Amino acid sequence: MKQIDLAAMDLNLLVALDALLSERSVTRAARRCGVGQSAMSHSLRRLRDLLDDPVLVRDGRHMVPTPRAAGLAGPLAAVLDDVRRLIAHRADFDPATSTRRFRLVCPDLIAAVLPALIAALGAEAPGVELAVRAPGGSISGAVRAGGDDLGIGPPPTDGAGLMQRAVGRVEWAVLMRAGHPAADAWDLPAWLRWPHVTVATGSAGPSLIGETLAAAGHTRRVGLVTPSFLVAPLVVARTDWFFAAPAPFVAELADTLGLVMRPAPVPLPAVTVTLTWPERLHADPGHRWLRARVADVLAAALGEGAAAG
Repeated sequence: MKQIDLAAMDLNLLVALDALLSERSVTRAARRCGVGQSAMSHSLRRLRDLLDDPVLVRDGRHMVPTPRAAGLAGPLAAVLDDVRRLIAHRADFDPATSTRRFRLVCPDLIAAVLPALIAALGAEAPGVELAVRAPGGSISGAVRAGGDDLGIGPPPTDGAGLMQRAVGRVEWAVLMRAGHPAADAWDLPAWLRWPHVTVATGSAGPSLIGETLAAAGHTRRVGLVTPSFLVAPLVVARTDWFFAAPAPFVAELADTLGLVMRPAPVPLPAVTVTLTWPERLHADPGHRWLRARVADVLAAALGEGAAAG
């Protein structure tokens, strides 16, 4: 059997062939395809060369298909119908029956909202699986690499190929152990007197707090750099060190560990919490459902109203 190289073939010829076999007239086939009669005549010549067959021949005042062309009419119509259905197809998503696995990438600081998120997803989609991992670098880079469905964190600095949606803003708070000497005399000198715990997120960007203090002519002493936001409060609970973090995400943990929370003694820019996802998933029904649920949970945790997106 002769192999046909579809990459080298003008597949529009199949549409022209379907019209010619249905209309049995170059003029009517041209009108059906929205092209000129000369263009359809050219397509007929190309089809004759491709099929090595006359395709349509004159019989008196009419054009009739050759036996080979007539045999192609039914299968060709079925193939073109399949192509139309393929192009028009949109996969439905039913949360109640789905067993889809969604992958989130976010700092472990977001762990505070995971119980609420799991409850929200499970209420509608008991078969859905959620996988969460730390970014190990920028969240946008992790999402762009294609292994994750949705990133949660600050807005990406490079949004090429990504979609994003802000769900709220968070203010900073400083955690310290109960009974800390600075708890009742809280000011900037007190904050700078003891070491700080910081988190290395893997991002190449500078520390927002370090930059803010430097711009005001101050420096802080870092006692510990940890890769985990969850380690820092445990260290603070047993030392006189401080840990600054977005308040809504550490409030419950601070209460569990008996920590004291104080506002940052210098103005720190609020952090915008953003959902980031690949542009290719924007219209996916399942992904739209996931984004809406994650946005609702985060907005509730941040005291914000969830916006559509």
